[in-house]
Amino acid sequence: MQAFLIDSSIYIFRSHFTLPENWHAPDNGFPTHAVYGFTSFMIDLLRQKQPEFIFCAFDESLHSGFRHQLCPDYKSNRELPDDALAFQLNACRQLCRVLGVAEMASNTHEADDLIGSMASLVRKTDVQPVIVSRDKDLMQLVGEQDLYWDFGKAHPVSQAQLEQKLEIGCTQMVDYLALVGDKSDNIAGVPGVGEKTAKQLLSHFPNIDAILEHLDQLQDLPIRGAKKLADKLLGSTDQMMLARELATIITDVQSMPTVKDISWQGIQVQALELFAEEMGFGSVFSARIADLKHRPIASMFRV
Repeated sequence: MQAFLIDSSIYIFRSHFTLPENWHAPDNGFPTHAVYGFTSFMIDLLRQKQPEFIFCAFDESLHSGFRHQLCPDYKSNRELPDDALAFQLNACRQLCRVLGVAEMASNTHEADDLIGSMASLVRKTDVQPVIVSRDKDLMQLVGEQDLYWDFGKAHPVSQAQLEQKLEIGCTQMVDYLALVGDKSDNIAGVPGVGEKTAKQLLSHFPNIDAILEHLDQLQDLPIRGAKKLADKLLGSTDQMMLARELATIITDVQSMPTVKDISWQGIQVQALELFAEEMGFGSVFSARIADLKHRPIASMFRV
């Protein structure tokens, strides 16, 4: 059995930035194109996989999470959603409930942490986690028996396949980000250390701790600019450690649902029809959910 753990924001924002504003909520006039795209994505996933277990993680701790306490500059390059976008984000959470899909957000932890924690719980029940995202940060979670899936772009890939593409181990992703930084999250890296150098360093050492313990050996490595690497890293030690802490996904968030709680409960057809009307979609999704109407609810599944 598999559990699909969905990084919801990725697919909401992909729709928000790529789809035209062809749909609007009749009550307030807000555009609902991001909700439309997310609805289409969720129905496609449910139809293709008919999952036993499924969980959607949302971001609520936009400027209030524990990482912001560690570093005030963390994600300071991101604007808070305006009323129109906030409406769509809330509507996407409502959609999950209508589709019988467990969803969760936290005011202290990010969606990544919720996915990481749920993956840990799922593995303990011998259910295979399938992390549904296109975010490189989440690759650090992928273990030997897990799958990573950028839905709509590729087939699910294993840890070995992912590592072949990354040219580093999945568990090294946080150390990689500590070296190069992460512009999308406003995390600074080591000045003068780019992607190629970081991967080369991590091919010789398992993590940044080992690198710092062997600074005297760096000058002899077959890396361009090796003679200056030790000084660069030594001058950015505190920043590297902070960057790694910021990039590390928490896997033991408290008050998580149980694996049984994320069983797919089946679509509430009438509620979905009402939701579609409230979003200005009409009956566009009616035909696509026809084959899901009589799907047995997930309470039949045991873990």
